[in-house]
Amino acid sequence: MTGHFNYRRVIRWIIVFAIFVFLGRMVWANWNQVKGTPLTPRPFPLILSTLIFAFSYFVQIWAWYLITLKLRVAVSFRKTVESWFYSQLGKYLPGKVWLLLSRFYFYESQGKSKKSISVALYLETVTLLMAAGLVFFAALVFFREQWQFYPLTQYGWLVFLCFLGFASLHPRILQNILNWILIRFNREPVSLSISYPNVLWILIISIIGWVIGGVGFYLFVDSVYPVTPSYILFLTGALAISSTLGLIAIFAPSGLGVREGALVYILSFMMASPIAVIISILTRIWMTLIEIGLIGMVYLLHQIRRQKGRETHGEA
Repeated sequence: MTGHFNYRRVIRWIIVFAIFVFLGRMVWANWNQVKGTPLTPRPFPLILSTLIFAFSYFVQIWAWYLITLKLRVAVSFRKTVESWFYSQLGKYLPGKVWLLLSRFYFYESQGKSKKSISVALYLETVTLLMAAGLVFFAALVFFREQWQFYPLTQYGWLVFLCFLGFASLHPRILQNILNWILIRFNREPVSLSISYPNVLWILIISIIGWVIGGVGFYLFVDSVYPVTPSYILFLTGALAISSTLGLIAIFAPSGLGVREGALVYILSFMMASPIAVIISILTRIWMTLIEIGLIGMVYLLHQIRRQKGRETHGEA
């Protein structure tokens, strides 16, 4: 029996390992600076941050549910919540396709159109990334003195990019892009049944989701390292862009290493780099525990509901 050496997977993990080694060496080399920093966990802000950040997931689910409603592939909201959370487990596997495939197969098993499901997943991804970009650009504008690499003369480019982003969300343009992809894979073209105002409304909801998550992230950072409330938008932008980079880094499971590296780079504009490393690693643990906790809660409620259903049918 001959085995096939998966060199791509090895390269992926080498990259992730190298990022964490670099971050670890940064902390080690500046350990005296870390020891002198007031990293004192405070329970109340930590609990509040966890609740707020957990709520941001349900805002994302709301956006996804509206997309499925407009594209006529919706299931009940309860099933939407369950399938959305279960699909998040796919983020922890290399290649973000598992997150999308798990949800795709669930909706297909419910008798929904494959093409419409694909369009819904595509639209969710585009609006989520666009919302993250807008939040990050807002942080760039309002904290222009904080970003040392950001010259004041770039406002025109920001306006142009925002205009380009809004234009790219128009259903006709989205339809042309999607059909171009489908034709390349010898698939039949599709027609989007969603209006531009509906797309913009979904985009607004996605932005709200990022902002709520950003508030939770600020409270989490503040629970271990004192930060003034004036940095809420800055930290929201940091969360949005680092999470986006982690999402599009297909080689890293759940953006492992990539999100931390981006977050360290951005946080270093407002705190010492070694502290930023510790905050980024703690953020990874915090966010993972929230995700696993929510998935576990949804699974437990599903099992309780099934058990009650069996008891009811047994009595009948």
